[in-house]
Amino acid sequence: MRSLFRFVIFALLMTLAAEARSIEEIQASGEIVVAVYEDFPPYSYMENGEAKGIDVEIAKRIAKSLNVKPKWYFTGADENLDDDLRNIIWKGNIIHKTKADVMMRVPYDYDYMRRVDPSTGGLQSDMVVIKAPYHSEKWVIITHKERLSEINSLAIFAYNTIGVEIDTMPDKHMSALNGGILNRNIRRYFKFNEAIEDFKAGNIDALAGLQSQLQFLLDYENHKDIYYLSNEIIGVKSVWDIGIAVRTDFRALSYHIDGVIAKLYEDHTLEEIFKRYHVTCNKPLSYGP
Repeated sequence: MRSLFRFVIFALLMTLAAEARSIEEIQASGEIVVAVYEDFPPYSYMENGEAKGIDVEIAKRIAKSLNVKPKWYFTGADENLDDDLRNIIWKGNIIHKTKADVMMRVPYDYDYMRRVDPSTGGLQSDMVVIKAPYHSEKWVIITHKERLSEINSLAIFAYNTIGVEIDTMPDKHMSALNGGILNRNIRRYFKFNEAIEDFKAGNIDALAGLQSQLQFLLDYENHKDIYYLSNEIIGVKSVWDIGIAVRTDFRALSYHIDGVIAKLYEDHTLEEIFKRYHVTCNKPLSYGP
């Protein structure tokens, strides 16, 4: 009987821990569970046992605004955003069922948010609310200036090597360009850090990736004399906003965070956070010109 009682209590606690929570419940608990991507500098990563990164800094300020402490939920990326949102925000991890109160670095994309489920006629993303855009991310290309001083066309990679992380937008786009003419010079990497090391060693002429990652991992701010950084990747949907996601039945939390982010933007705190990681803080597209 005692074992059964303990099991019931444990099951109840696990159920409560797995549920998305209101602002009042978060404040009563004294902590907010924040999901961030693991090993994803400059946004979120561990250094000497401490959580660091742009998303971590922003989340700390969100937690402070609620007078609670952040509890980190480091997660790997699944096959697509739908899977991430399902497993982290509205349904819970398939194994331990834990949910986050808020997820950082979620694409704030109108086309994605307005997708309609053909079988129901409802929105496919109706289980989550995506709000509070805080940065405009972009795909770019970086080169060794002594080899490629600028990029006017991707056709130059028919003669020069370029590294890409496998299955990313740059990889898919350049692989299909002009019947695959660039494939012989595309170097694909399972881990972006390996591409960074090859580029730094001069084993490839150029590297395609996120502007923020290239700026941070290559310390671009202090190496502008040797590196050229493009404004975009020609032909790719290069720019999009990133924001936060919460479960749809706790919209009040999303509105609160939206207000926090807006204030951080207005008083230039966001800019200061990005500058701390030597990354350009790009104004979200949704803020208008």
